[in-house]
Amino acid sequence: AREAAEVSVTGPLDRLAHELADVVYVAYGTALVHGIDLDAVIAEIHRSNMTKRGPDGQVSRRADGKVLKGDHYQAPDVGAVLRRQGWPGRP
Repeated sequence: AREAAEVSVTGPLDRLAHELADVVYVAYGTALVHGIDLDAVIAEIHRSNMTKRGPDGQVSRRADGKVLKGDHYQAPDVGAVLRRQGWPGRP
């Protein structure tokens, strides 16, 4: 991840793409080892992120560009996704 962050500033684009792919590769491999369907978790995060949009489909941003959580925001429920995958939950 550090290499991806560094090359995102210094370029070039093909190296950035390579480093990003390495991060994803490691993430999917780690998920596989732990029995996590990472696509389902990513889908839940995406679903949640899309609720940041207002009724007009637009998002509100801070001065630095970060997307703000509006009135319609729904937090992701990663635990529910994992329970559907057989995780018993936290003790």
